Amino acid sequence: MKRLEIPPISILGLLALAIIFGWFRYGYGLLLPDFRESFGLSASVLGVISSLTFITFLTGALTVIIFISKSGPRLMILGGILTASTGLLVASLTDSWLVFAGAYLVAGLSSGLTWTSFSESVSENVRKHIQKRTLSIISTGSTIGLVFISLLYILLDGAWRWIWGGGAMVGYLILLWAYKSVPSQQRNKERTAIKMRDLQPLFTKASLPFYLASFLFGLTESTYWTYAADFVTENFSVPNANAILFLVAGAGGIAGLFGGDLISRMGMRRSFVLTIFLYSLSIAVLYFSDGWFFVMTSAFVFGASFMLYAAYLPIWSARVFPEIPAQGFSICVIILNVGAIIGPAAFGWMLTFAAYKLIFWLRESWRCRNCWYFLCEHRIMEKMPLRNEQCQSNREIHTG
Repeated sequence: MKRLEIPPISILGLLALAIIFGWFRYGYGLLLPDFRESFGLSASVLGVISSLTFITFLTGALTVIIFISKSGPRLMILGGILTASTGLLVASLTDSWLVFAGAYLVAGLSSGLTWTSFSESVSENVRKHIQKRTLSIISTGSTIGLVFISLLYILLDGAWRWIWGGGAMVGYLILLWAYKSVPSQQRNKERTAIKMRDLQPLFTKASLPFYLASFLFGLTESTYWTYAADFVTENFSVPNANAILFLVAGAGGIAGLFGGDLISRMGMRRSFVLTIFLYSLSIAVLYFSDGWFFVMTSAFVFGASFMLYAAYLPIWSARVFPEIPAQGFSICVIILNVGAIIGPAAFGWMLTFAAYKLIFWLRESWRCRNCWYFLCEHRIMEKMPLRNEQCQSNREIHTG
Protein backbone atom coordinates (compact mmCIF):
# COMPACT_ATOMS: atom_id res chain seq x y z
CA MET A 1 0.00 0.00 0.00
CA LYS A 2 1.40 3.37 -1.05
CA ARG A 3 2.18 5.68 1.84
CA LEU A 4 0.34 9.01 1.87
CA GLU A 5 2.93 11.76 1.59
CA ILE A 6 2.23 14.85 3.70
CA PRO A 7 4.98 17.53 3.63
CA PRO A 8 5.74 19.24 6.98
CA ILE A 9 4.81 22.66 5.55
CA SER A 10 1.23 21.45 5.11
CA ILE A 11 0.84 20.90 8.87
CA LEU A 12 2.70 24.12 9.64
CA GLY A 13 0.48 26.07 7.26
CA LEU A 14 -2.66 24.45 8.68
CA LEU A 15 -1.72 25.50 12.23
CA ALA A 16 -0.68 28.99 11.13
CA LEU A 17 -3.97 29.63 9.33
CA ALA A 18 -5.87 28.18 12.29
CA ILE A 19 -4.46 31.04 14.40
CA ILE A 20 -4.48 33.76 11.73
CA PHE A 21 -7.97 33.11 10.38
CA GLY A 22 -9.70 30.88 12.94
CA TRP A 23 -8.49 32.65 16.10
CA PHE A 24 -7.99 36.17 14.77
CA ARG A 25 -10.09 36.88 11.68
CA TYR A 26 -13.21 34.81 12.39
CA GLY A 27 -12.67 34.88 16.15
CA TYR A 28 -13.28 38.62 16.17
CA GLY A 29 -16.89 38.10 15.15
CA LEU A 30 -17.31 35.25 17.63
CA LEU A 31 -16.01 37.38 20.50
CA LEU A 32 -17.63 40.67 19.45
CA PRO A 33 -20.35 40.51 22.17
CA ASP A 34 -17.57 40.07 24.77
CA PHE A 35 -15.52 42.94 23.31
CA ARG A 36 -18.58 45.15 23.50
CA GLU A 37 -19.03 44.31 27.17
CA SER A 38 -15.32 44.54 28.10
CA PHE A 39 -14.59 47.87 26.40
CA GLY A 40 -18.03 49.49 26.43
CA LEU A 41 -18.08 49.87 22.65
CA SER A 42 -21.10 49.72 20.37
CA ALA A 43 -21.44 47.12 17.64
CA SER A 44 -21.08 49.87 15.04
CA VAL A 45 -17.70 51.02 16.43
CA LEU A 46 -16.47 47.44 16.57
CA GLY A 47 -17.60 47.07 12.95
CA VAL A 48 -15.50 50.07 11.94
CA ILE A 49 -12.48 48.53 13.70
CA SER A 50 -13.10 45.32 11.77
CA SER A 51 -13.21 47.26 8.50
CA LEU A 52 -9.94 49.03 9.33
CA THR A 53 -8.19 45.68 9.78
CA PHE A 54 -9.03 44.86 6.18
CA ILE A 55 -7.00 47.93 5.25
CA THR A 56 -4.01 46.39 7.00
CA PHE A 57 -4.92 43.08 5.34
CA LEU A 58 -4.70 44.94 2.03
CA THR A 59 -1.38 46.45 3.09
CA GLY A 60 -0.03 42.97 3.77
CA ALA A 61 -1.24 41.69 0.40
CA LEU A 62 0.38 44.63 -1.42
CA THR A 63 3.62 44.02 0.49
CA VAL A 64 3.66 40.46 -0.79
CA ILE A 65 3.07 41.59 -4.39
CA ILE A 66 5.90 44.12 -4.22
CA PHE A 67 8.56 42.26 -2.24
CA ILE A 68 8.02 38.52 -2.61
CA SER A 69 9.82 38.47 -5.96
CA LYS A 70 12.99 39.69 -4.21
CA SER A 71 12.79 38.27 -0.69
CA GLY A 72 10.83 35.06 -1.25
CA PRO A 73 7.88 33.77 0.82
CA ARG A 74 9.78 32.82 3.99
CA LEU A 75 10.05 36.37 5.36
CA MET A 76 6.37 37.04 4.60
CA ILE A 77 5.24 33.88 6.38
CA LEU A 78 7.33 34.67 9.47
CA GLY A 79 6.07 38.26 9.50
CA GLY A 80 2.45 37.13 9.23
CA ILE A 81 2.67 34.69 12.14
CA LEU A 82 4.53 37.27 14.25
CA THR A 83 1.99 40.07 13.70
CA ALA A 84 -0.97 37.77 14.39
CA SER A 85 0.53 36.40 17.62
CA THR A 86 1.62 39.82 18.89
CA GLY A 87 -1.75 41.40 18.07
CA LEU A 88 -3.64 38.65 19.88
CA LEU A 89 -1.39 38.89 22.93
CA VAL A 90 -1.57 42.67 23.31
CA ALA A 91 -5.34 42.70 22.72
CA SER A 92 -5.86 40.05 25.41
CA LEU A 93 -3.87 42.01 28.02
CA THR A 94 -5.10 45.58 27.58
CA ASP A 95 -8.04 47.38 29.17
CA SER A 96 -7.83 50.28 26.72
CA TRP A 97 -10.02 50.04 23.64
CA LEU A 98 -7.54 52.19 21.71
CA VAL A 99 -4.69 49.78 22.42
CA PHE A 100 -7.04 46.90 21.61
CA ALA A 101 -7.92 48.47 18.26
CA GLY A 102 -4.23 49.14 17.49
CA ALA A 103 -3.28 45.55 18.31
CA TYR A 104 -6.07 44.25 16.13
CA LEU A 105 -4.90 46.45 13.25
CA VAL A 106 -1.36 45.08 13.58
CA ALA A 107 -2.71 41.53 13.53
CA GLY A 108 -4.64 42.43 10.39
CA LEU A 109 -1.38 42.39 8.44
CA SER A 110 -1.05 38.65 9.01
CA SER A 111 -3.81 37.52 6.65
CA GLY A 112 -2.43 39.47 3.69
CA LEU A 113 1.16 38.43 4.38
CA THR A 114 0.50 34.70 4.58
CA TRP A 115 -2.39 33.94 2.21
CA THR A 116 -0.41 33.83 -1.05
CA SER A 117 3.00 33.35 0.60
CA PHE A 118 2.21 29.79 1.67
CA SER A 119 1.08 29.03 -1.88
CA GLU A 120 4.34 30.41 -3.24
CA SER A 121 6.42 28.43 -0.77
CA VAL A 122 4.58 25.22 -1.69
CA SER A 123 5.10 25.99 -5.39
CA GLU A 124 8.84 26.44 -4.83
CA ASN A 125 9.62 23.63 -2.41
CA VAL A 126 7.04 20.85 -2.70
CA ARG A 127 7.03 18.27 -5.47
CA LYS A 128 4.42 19.07 -8.07
CA HIS A 129 2.37 15.87 -7.75
CA ILE A 130 1.52 16.62 -4.09
CA GLN A 131 1.15 20.41 -4.28
CA LYS A 132 -2.67 20.34 -4.55
CA ARG A 133 -2.92 18.03 -1.55
CA THR A 134 -0.58 20.28 0.44
CA LEU A 135 -2.54 23.43 -0.38
CA SER A 136 -5.81 21.68 0.47
CA ILE A 137 -4.46 20.70 3.91
CA ILE A 138 -3.22 24.24 4.55
CA SER A 139 -6.56 25.82 3.60
CA THR A 140 -8.32 23.52 6.07
CA GLY A 141 -6.62 25.41 8.90
CA SER A 142 -9.04 28.34 8.84
CA THR A 143 -12.12 26.17 9.43
CA ILE A 144 -10.40 23.86 11.92
CA GLY A 145 -9.28 26.93 13.86
CA LEU A 146 -12.85 28.23 13.87
CA VAL A 147 -14.17 24.91 15.20
CA PHE A 148 -11.55 24.78 17.97
CA ILE A 149 -11.98 28.38 19.13
CA SER A 150 -15.77 27.85 19.25
CA LEU A 151 -15.37 24.71 21.36
CA LEU A 152 -12.87 26.46 23.61
CA TYR A 153 -15.26 29.38 24.03
CA ILE A 154 -17.95 27.00 25.29
CA LEU A 155 -15.55 25.13 27.60
CA LEU A 156 -14.12 28.34 29.10
CA ASP A 157 -17.54 30.01 29.31
CA GLY A 158 -16.58 32.96 27.14
CA ALA A 159 -13.24 33.86 28.79
CA TRP A 160 -12.03 35.65 25.67
CA ARG A 161 -8.79 37.00 27.18
CA TRP A 162 -7.60 33.47 27.99
CA ILE A 163 -8.67 32.28 24.56
CA TRP A 164 -6.81 34.99 22.62
CA GLY A 165 -3.83 34.98 25.00
CA GLY A 166 -3.52 31.22 24.66
CA GLY A 167 -3.79 31.54 20.88
CA ALA A 168 -0.93 34.04 20.94
CA MET A 169 1.30 31.60 22.86
CA VAL A 170 0.53 28.85 20.36
CA GLY A 171 1.27 31.33 17.58
CA TYR A 172 4.75 32.02 18.95
CA LEU A 173 5.46 28.29 19.06
CA ILE A 174 4.36 28.00 15.43
CA LEU A 175 6.60 30.97 14.60
CA LEU A 176 9.59 29.15 16.12
CA TRP A 177 8.78 26.04 14.08
CA ALA A 178 8.37 28.13 10.92
CA TYR A 179 11.72 29.86 11.54
CA LYS A 180 13.46 26.48 11.66
CA SER A 181 11.58 24.69 8.89
CA VAL A 182 10.36 27.09 6.17
CA PRO A 183 12.99 27.03 3.39
CA SER A 184 14.79 30.19 2.40
CA GLN A 185 14.56 31.65 -1.08
CA GLN A 186 16.02 29.38 -3.72
CA ARG A 187 19.16 31.05 -4.96
CA ASN A 188 19.09 29.32 -8.32
CA LYS A 189 15.54 30.48 -9.01
CA GLU A 190 15.40 33.40 -11.40
CA ARG A 191 13.11 36.20 -10.27
CA THR A 192 12.16 39.24 -12.25
CA ALA A 193 10.35 42.34 -11.10
CA ILE A 194 6.76 42.82 -12.20
CA LYS A 195 6.40 45.29 -15.07
CA MET A 196 3.28 47.18 -16.12
CA ARG A 197 3.09 45.46 -19.51
CA ASP A 198 2.90 42.13 -17.72
CA LEU A 199 -0.24 43.31 -15.92
CA GLN A 200 -2.15 44.50 -19.00
CA PRO A 201 -4.30 41.32 -19.19
CA LEU A 202 -5.64 42.19 -15.74
CA PHE A 203 -7.52 45.21 -17.08
CA THR A 204 -9.70 43.71 -19.80
CA LYS A 205 -13.46 43.44 -20.15
CA ALA A 206 -13.34 39.68 -19.60
CA SER A 207 -11.97 40.20 -16.08
CA LEU A 208 -14.89 42.38 -14.88
CA PRO A 209 -17.25 39.53 -13.79
CA PHE A 210 -14.37 37.97 -11.86
CA TYR A 211 -13.63 41.24 -10.09
CA LEU A 212 -17.32 41.79 -9.30
CA ALA A 213 -17.56 38.30 -7.76
CA SER A 214 -14.46 39.05 -5.67
CA PHE A 215 -15.86 42.38 -4.46
CA LEU A 216 -19.23 40.93 -3.49
CA PHE A 217 -17.57 38.03 -1.69
CA GLY A 218 -15.46 40.41 0.39
CA LEU A 219 -18.45 42.65 1.12
CA THR A 220 -20.69 39.84 2.35
CA GLU A 221 -18.30 37.44 4.08
CA SER A 222 -16.66 40.17 6.17
CA THR A 223 -20.05 41.47 7.30
CA TYR A 224 -21.25 37.97 8.17
CA TRP A 225 -18.15 37.01 10.17
CA THR A 226 -18.21 40.36 11.99
CA TYR A 227 -21.86 40.55 13.03
CA ALA A 228 -23.53 37.12 12.78
CA ALA A 229 -22.49 35.94 16.26
CA ASP A 230 -23.50 39.23 17.87
CA PHE A 231 -26.80 39.08 16.01
CA VAL A 232 -27.78 35.65 17.35
CA THR A 233 -26.63 36.61 20.86
CA GLU A 234 -28.95 39.61 20.76
CA ASN A 235 -31.95 37.81 19.32
CA PHE A 236 -31.89 34.23 20.64
CA SER A 237 -31.97 33.15 24.28
CA VAL A 238 -29.63 30.20 23.70
CA PRO A 239 -26.55 29.81 25.96
CA ASN A 240 -23.34 30.48 24.00
CA ALA A 241 -25.39 31.09 20.85
CA ASN A 242 -22.44 32.87 19.20
CA ALA A 243 -20.07 29.94 19.73
CA ILE A 244 -22.64 27.37 18.58
CA LEU A 245 -23.28 29.39 15.41
CA PHE A 246 -19.57 29.56 14.55
CA LEU A 247 -19.02 25.93 15.49
CA VAL A 248 -21.72 24.83 13.04
CA ALA A 249 -20.38 27.20 10.35
CA GLY A 250 -16.89 25.77 10.86
CA ALA A 251 -18.24 22.24 10.49
CA GLY A 252 -19.91 23.33 7.26
CA GLY A 253 -16.62 24.83 6.12
CA ILE A 254 -14.86 21.50 6.53
CA ALA A 255 -17.60 19.86 4.45
CA GLY A 256 -17.12 22.55 1.82
CA LEU A 257 -13.54 21.43 1.24
CA PHE A 258 -14.91 18.51 -0.75
CA GLY A 259 -16.21 20.95 -3.35
CA GLY A 260 -13.68 19.74 -5.92
CA ASP A 261 -15.93 16.76 -6.60
CA LEU A 262 -18.86 19.14 -7.18
CA ILE A 263 -16.86 21.09 -9.78
CA SER A 264 -15.79 17.88 -11.52
CA ARG A 265 -19.35 16.56 -11.75
CA MET A 266 -21.33 19.70 -12.52
CA GLY A 267 -18.79 21.86 -14.28
CA MET A 268 -17.50 25.29 -13.30
CA ARG A 269 -20.48 27.41 -14.35
CA ARG A 270 -23.34 25.34 -12.92
CA SER A 271 -21.56 24.53 -9.67
CA PHE A 272 -20.67 28.20 -9.16
CA VAL A 273 -24.30 29.27 -9.72
CA LEU A 274 -25.41 26.66 -7.17
CA THR A 275 -22.80 27.91 -4.71
CA ILE A 276 -23.93 31.53 -5.08
CA PHE A 277 -27.55 30.49 -4.56
CA LEU A 278 -26.78 28.54 -1.37
CA TYR A 279 -24.44 31.28 -0.11
CA SER A 280 -27.08 34.00 -0.55
CA LEU A 281 -29.87 31.83 0.84
CA SER A 282 -27.88 31.02 3.98
CA ILE A 283 -27.36 34.72 4.76
CA ALA A 284 -31.03 35.54 4.13
CA VAL A 285 -32.23 32.70 6.34
CA LEU A 286 -29.98 33.83 9.20
CA TYR A 287 -31.43 37.33 9.30
CA PHE A 288 -35.04 36.60 8.38
CA SER A 289 -35.79 33.45 10.35
CA ASP A 290 -36.80 33.40 13.98
CA GLY A 291 -36.33 29.63 14.32
CA TRP A 292 -33.10 28.39 15.91
CA PHE A 293 -33.05 25.20 13.81
CA PHE A 294 -33.23 27.19 10.57
CA VAL A 295 -30.51 29.57 11.79
CA MET A 296 -28.22 26.62 12.54
CA THR A 297 -28.98 25.10 9.16
CA SER A 298 -28.14 28.41 7.47
CA ALA A 299 -24.84 28.55 9.41
CA PHE A 300 -23.84 25.10 8.16
CA VAL A 301 -24.81 25.96 4.58
CA PHE A 302 -22.97 29.28 4.84
CA GLY A 303 -19.78 27.57 6.04
CA ALA A 304 -19.87 25.06 3.17
CA SER A 305 -20.76 27.60 0.46
CA PHE A 306 -18.24 30.11 1.87
CA MET A 307 -15.41 27.60 1.44
CA LEU A 308 -16.66 26.71 -2.04
CA TYR A 309 -16.83 30.38 -3.03
CA ALA A 310 -13.30 30.95 -1.73
CA ALA A 311 -12.07 27.88 -3.64
CA TYR A 312 -13.59 29.09 -6.91
CA LEU A 313 -11.74 32.41 -6.94
CA PRO A 314 -8.20 31.04 -7.57
CA ILE A 315 -9.62 28.52 -10.07
CA TRP A 316 -11.46 31.29 -11.89
CA SER A 317 -8.33 33.45 -11.75
CA ALA A 318 -6.31 30.75 -13.49
CA ARG A 319 -8.93 30.59 -16.26
CA VAL A 320 -9.22 34.33 -16.79
CA PHE A 321 -5.46 34.92 -16.55
CA PRO A 322 -3.81 31.69 -17.75
CA GLU A 323 -0.44 33.40 -18.26
CA ILE A 324 -0.35 35.30 -14.95
CA PRO A 325 -2.64 33.46 -12.48
CA ALA A 326 -0.68 34.58 -9.39
CA GLN A 327 -0.89 38.27 -10.26
CA GLY A 328 -4.54 37.87 -11.22
CA PHE A 329 -5.37 36.31 -7.89
CA SER A 330 -3.42 39.04 -6.09
CA ILE A 331 -5.64 41.64 -7.74
CA CYS A 332 -8.62 39.51 -6.69
CA VAL A 333 -7.41 39.68 -3.07
CA ILE A 334 -7.10 43.46 -3.28
CA ILE A 335 -10.62 43.91 -4.71
CA LEU A 336 -11.98 41.42 -2.18
CA ASN A 337 -10.50 43.53 0.59
CA VAL A 338 -12.06 46.70 -0.77
CA GLY A 339 -15.43 44.99 -0.35
CA ALA A 340 -14.39 43.74 3.09
CA ILE A 341 -13.49 47.29 4.16
CA ILE A 342 -16.87 48.65 3.06
CA GLY A 343 -19.08 45.82 4.39
CA PRO A 344 -18.64 45.92 8.20
CA ALA A 345 -18.34 49.72 8.28
CA ALA A 346 -21.51 50.24 6.22
CA PHE A 347 -23.48 47.72 8.28
CA GLY A 348 -22.13 49.27 11.47
CA TRP A 349 -23.29 52.69 10.24
CA MET A 350 -26.76 51.21 9.74
CA LEU A 351 -26.73 49.91 13.32
CA THR A 352 -26.27 53.44 14.65
CA PHE A 353 -29.80 54.20 13.40
CA ALA A 354 -31.54 50.88 14.08
CA ALA A 355 -30.73 47.78 16.07
CA TYR A 356 -30.61 44.24 14.69
CA LYS A 357 -34.31 43.87 15.48
CA LEU A 358 -35.03 46.16 12.53
CA ILE A 359 -34.73 43.06 10.36
CA PHE A 360 -37.32 41.20 12.40
CA TRP A 361 -39.59 44.24 12.49
CA LEU A 362 -39.41 44.55 8.71
CA ARG A 363 -40.34 40.92 8.39
CA GLU A 364 -43.35 41.36 10.68
CA SER A 365 -44.40 44.57 8.94
CA TRP A 366 -44.33 42.71 5.62
CA ARG A 367 -46.67 40.13 7.12
CA CYS A 368 -48.95 42.97 8.17
CA ARG A 369 -48.80 44.46 4.67
CA ASN A 370 -49.77 48.11 5.22
CA CYS A 371 -49.03 48.16 8.92
CA TRP A 372 -47.19 51.46 9.34
CA TYR A 373 -48.05 51.61 13.01
CA PHE A 374 -45.88 48.59 13.85
CA LEU A 375 -42.83 50.39 12.53
CA CYS A 376 -43.80 53.60 14.33
CA GLU A 377 -44.36 51.86 17.64
CA HIS A 378 -40.80 50.52 17.62
CA ARG A 379 -39.30 53.91 16.73
CA ILE A 380 -38.06 53.00 13.29
CA MET A 381 -40.21 55.54 11.49
CA GLU A 382 -41.40 57.78 14.29
CA LYS A 383 -42.97 60.45 12.10
CA MET A 384 -44.84 58.07 9.78
CA PRO A 385 -48.61 58.61 10.15
CA LEU A 386 -51.14 55.78 10.36
CA ARG A 387 -52.46 55.15 6.87
CA ASN A 388 -55.66 53.21 7.29
CA GLU A 389 -57.94 51.30 9.63
CA GLN A 390 -55.93 48.10 9.18
CA CYS A 391 -53.04 49.78 10.98
CA GLN A 392 -55.33 50.65 13.85
CA SER A 393 -56.34 47.01 14.23
CA ASN A 394 -52.72 45.90 13.98
CA ARG A 395 -51.91 48.28 16.81
CA GLU A 396 -54.07 46.17 19.09
CA ILE A 397 -52.43 42.97 17.82
CA HIS A 398 -48.86 44.10 18.32
CA THR A 399 -49.29 45.93 21.58
CA GLY A 400 -51.67 43.44 23.16
